Amino acid sequence: MHQSDITPSDVLQFWFGSTDLSAATSKEARTRWFQRSDDFDREIAQRFSSAINHAIDGKLSSWHTSLAGQLGLILLCDQFPRNVYRGSAQAFSGDSLALSISQSVVAGGQHRQLGLHQRAIVGMPLEHSERPDVQDESVAYFLQLQQDFASDKPGVSQEDSQAADSYYRFARAHQDVITQFGRYPHRNQALGRESTPDEQRWLEQGGGF
Repeated sequence: MHQSDITPSDVLQFWFGSTDLSAATSKEARTRWFQRSDDFDREIAQRFSSAINHAIDGKLSSWHTSLAGQLGLILLCDQFPRNVYRGSAQAFSGDSLALSISQSVVAGGQHRQLGLHQRAIVGMPLEHSERPDVQDESVAYFLQLQQDFASDKPGVSQEDSQAADSYYRFARAHQDVITQFGRYPHRNQALGRESTPDEQRWLEQGGGF
């Protein structure tokens, strides 16, 4: 398939293993999301680099008309650039657009139509923001996710409950970094920012995500 023909379904199938917006996502698929893999990064670049650029440039406006399209845009603007442009400023070039889509979906309550891991991806642009007010939104969002997928809720598996707990803990951890430094120090090199002595010590101690 030519990259210019890529649809939201292509993006969702690749990332979640299904185009069903509430489908469960395998642990194997999710393991690839947050562990660095040059092969996985290359695969995303080969399949979606043009779509990423089109999304960030505002050339996929038709995708805004459906929840599947909005979820696909969040992936193209927030997650995929972090893989394809890892270690460079371009990794964060779609963040503002992804954030606006995320906030729109949440404000409209559409995220409640999604499954656990699809909802988590909608919240990632909130978590990735360096704005303290958005960090408050992020923690509130992932707290609600944790509560909605608590182990005492009907039909919620232990695995899903533990995953929701993990998403919430990571949201809190991200907020703690912003509270401490006002930004993510592990982005400083890519963005040409000079680290403070405190930030440098934190980085040398293994700080970052």
